[in-house]
Amino acid sequence: MVGYLKSIITVSILALVVSCLVWIPSAQGYNAQVTIVNGTSSHCKPDLSCYEPFQVNISVGDTVTWTNNDNRTHTVTTGTTNYGPQGVFDSGSIPPGKSFTQFFGSVGKYSYYDKTDMWPSGLVSVSTGFSHAELSWIQNSLKIEKQNYTSNGLVITKLIQNTGNADAKSIIFTLKIKNQTSLLYNNLAKLDVPTGQSVPVQFVWSNPTTGQYQLFFEANSANSIGDMNANDDRSLDIISIPSNPVLNQQPLTHANFTIMNNPNNNANVPEFGPVSYMVLMISIMSTVLVFRYQKRLFS
Repeated sequence: MVGYLKSIITVSILALVVSCLVWIPSAQGYNAQVTIVNGTSSHCKPDLSCYEPFQVNISVGDTVTWTNNDNRTHTVTTGTTNYGPQGVFDSGSIPPGKSFTQFFGSVGKYSYYDKTDMWPSGLVSVSTGFSHAELSWIQNSLKIEKQNYTSNGLVITKLIQNTGNADAKSIIFTLKIKNQTSLLYNNLAKLDVPTGQSVPVQFVWSNPTTGQYQLFFEANSANSIGDMNANDDRSLDIISIPSNPVLNQQPLTHANFTIMNNPNNNANVPEFGPVSYMVLMISIMSTVLVFRYQKRLFS
């Protein structure tokens, strides 16, 4: 019986330790996103960096992920084109469509470049307790209404939220509306987004015609506020305005047009990794051992 009791205690402690390991990732730091843009052969004009954004500001303990959206292989290597590698980190070859993630545990400024091209360059600035805003468009928050003071204008509204620990001040938001062939609308709005709040960003589209349109929303395109995930700053919605009802004859409601959700803007769904399944198996084993111990004790 003593042996069974020791086994139960051992397995229970192991299950507790593994459970703690499962929850540790939920407390990890931010993961800043950098894109290796398409077009490095032309030196990424007009960006002239090839890394978007050129600079990211993070805290000690955060990570940065570089994703290669170009059709050529690249590297992310600390150093400069003039003096070569510095040896802090080197991604090795990053093929098209692949990513590289680097953890930063020390304060400092880390310049990096691409060994395969010698032109692209970027900077990671790491500090202690860095305050930053974190902007992201709220999915399914698009709202379109008929403008009150015109006969055929539309008011387009979408919610942006700030989940960071600092206010986002004087942020420029843009909306571009395209059909299959042309850019029909390109306008901007300037707003503050306090930390922990969501704010409606509003645009007015005058004289829209019937048809299907793509609505491209973007926030903080310069990434000057230290936003960790620049990909959340962009959002795409597709709307279809039918020929009936005519816009200038009756109010436009959600029943008068169709909004199709962006398939690339899915909500994050927690996934069960291998460690989670290990915890489940250990829990089952613990239950079996307890059952056997009780059976022997009372038999």
